[in-house]
Amino acid sequence: MTAHIFKIRRDILIPFGISAGGLLFLLVLALLGKGSGLERVFLFAITLITIALFLIARDRRITLTDQGIVVRKFFRTKDIHREQINHVGCVILRKRIYLLLTTARGFIILSNAYEDFSTLIRDIVAQVSPEKVEEEVRTLTESSVRNRADVISLWFAVVIISGLIILKLSSI
Repeated sequence: MTAHIFKIRRDILIPFGISAGGLLFLLVLALLGKGSGLERVFLFAITLITIALFLIARDRRITLTDQGIVVRKFFRTKDIHREQINHVGCVILRKRIYLLLTTARGFIILSNAYEDFSTLIRDIVAQVSPEKVEEEVRTLTESSVRNRADVISLWFAVVIISGLIILKLSSI
């Protein structure tokens, strides 16, 4: 088995990045224009948080190898051999699916924000012995559930930020 790499879906990252860039542009407009002190501080905080969250989401990746799973998050890497996985379960909240991998040292939560999530589940289930996998997880391998609400809300944020930029530019 070659290494399979799973990243956060592009349809989430693109509007998230546009929102972060729009907030940065809005911050520059507030700093150069007639923005109040409170507006500048608020925009600085929101922009900093949004850019940080975008960079964290962009950097996340899961690599499945013959030996196990490597979960890479912002400045952290967690390597789990497949023998270390004690239980594979899931939690389903509306259209959000969280895959729970329990080990002796703790647990890892993977969401359906990753691209090709059903393949990710299928590959993990194939690596772990059958008695460690919940039946509900096995049924998820056949269906592909994507949470469109995240994407819609991110594009809505892009529209709102674009409207704020237009308002800011029209007042200059």
